[in-house]
Amino acid sequence: MFLGNNPITWLSKKQHTVSRSSTEAEHHSLATGAAELAWLRQVICDLGLYLASAPIMWCDNTSALALASNPVFHGRTKHIEVDYHFVRERVVRGDICLQFISTDDQVADIFTKALPTPRFQRLCSKLLVCSTDHMFEGG
Repeated sequence: MFLGNNPITWLSKKQHTVSRSSTEAEHHSLATGAAELAWLRQVICDLGLYLASAPIMWCDNTSALALASNPVFHGRTKHIEVDYHFVRERVVRGDICLQFISTDDQVADIFTKALPTPRFQRLCSKLLVCSTDHMFEGG
């Protein structure tokens, strides 16, 4: 998560449950992120700072975005546990705003996927990480 251009928290870990679809896996990640965001908003509020608008959570899975935004249960998604609908509640309350991001621009992929060098370097630059040129030199 970023505050302005500054990364303030991040997480990459293996899910404890098996997802039956990429939608469920992405929705689970949204729920985890929304819970972290709720905690961060409270910390920021406790410091006497207030956010002018709802923070944006970026997601590269359109089905997960639709599930979080649409309160209708579908046969294809009924297996997703109810506690994951925490995200939908946060969206409805206006606590977060969900937006689509292309998988090519998803910065989180740097922590979870093996990427080609050019894409890795481009995503590193979005994190304001120092030059990665030396990482690919021998010696």
